[in-house]
Amino acid sequence: MLHKNDDISPTGLLAAAPRLTGFRIERLELPKSDPTWRFALAANPASPGFLLQLFAENGVVGSGSVGEIQHLGYRLGDMKGDLEKVLPQVVSTKDGSAVESLVGPSRALVQMALLDLVARSNHVAAHQLLGDLKRESVKVTRILALKSPEEMAKIAVSLVDEGYLNLKVKLDNQDADLDFERVAAIRSSVGPNVGLTVDANQSYSAEGALSISNRIAQFQIEVFEQPVHKDDIVGMKFLRERNPIPIEADEAANSVARVEELIREKAVHGVSIKVPKLGGIDKASLVAKMCSDAGLQVRIGAHVGSRLLSAAALQLAVVIADLVEPAELAEFERLEGDPVTGLVIEGGRLRLPGGYGFGVSVSEGF
Repeated sequence: MLHKNDDISPTGLLAAAPRLTGFRIERLELPKSDPTWRFALAANPASPGFLLQLFAENGVVGSGSVGEIQHLGYRLGDMKGDLEKVLPQVVSTKDGSAVESLVGPSRALVQMALLDLVARSNHVAAHQLLGDLKRESVKVTRILALKSPEEMAKIAVSLVDEGYLNLKVKLDNQDADLDFERVAAIRSSVGPNVGLTVDANQSYSAEGALSISNRIAQFQIEVFEQPVHKDDIVGMKFLRERNPIPIEADEAANSVARVEELIREKAVHGVSIKVPKLGGIDKASLVAKMCSDAGLQVRIGAHVGSRLLSAAALQLAVVIADLVEPAELAEFERLEGDPVTGLVIEGGRLRLPGGYGFGVSVSEGF
């Protein structure tokens, strides 16, 4: 059996797992309740992804799920081809090196299912294999898609009425005045006690981001997420040294090596950690520690997809000692047709579900 802080890489998990007897990988296409939902990089009326199940001889099933990340180059067609080559090797030989040939969300998907399988096989919650429990719930934020200022403000009020006290405002730099009006309208509508962050998804130049930041800082913005292109380390460092709002890397923090570079260059105030883009819960845990050791803010970024994905990221969130809340683990609420149940948000907080592994259930025959 694995114990807390043991090796949770695919190799370590495979060594601890019972004999595997098969796998099932299915495409998920979860329609958005608002089909016009969009951000600066994309618009899609549904959230596409995969759900993977690993079957073991002891009758236990381990599950994982990830979504497509087209703007980082991870497309479902390519991912499926890679997974269909690797998964038979994993089942037949428990070959950890085969999993390590995968990258990004493909590796994360397999590592996630293995962690769920091992935890369930040993009758423990997944977080018990990751570290000491620091909290049993996390505050969560909801994300406001790009719309007119009036529409965004109306949606913001409805989310606050549902109990959310943190919101993230999407910007796109199509018109800096429009971005300003979006933030101003939302702050005016929700009042001073709701936490606000903004996210431009790489759409600004460094100078443009500094200009809009100086204008919206009056609205008590806690974080400016990925204002410039993911490869513009110089631009992020420029902003870190001058910006009135803390700068957070998201798309730029797309690997352990890139996070090492951001730390070395002192380019950001914090990092948005996402399990799929980093390649697994083990890599996300490593990045969280790297950032904590470097004095950077550690936040859990948006995990858009099935409840299973948010449940997996939650198991990590509850063991990060200096996690900065809110976490962005509530976006499953805007998706329909999810075959996974057992994850509930109450009063703007996401609580650990009971049970083993990730603590959620996958409907039979999904």
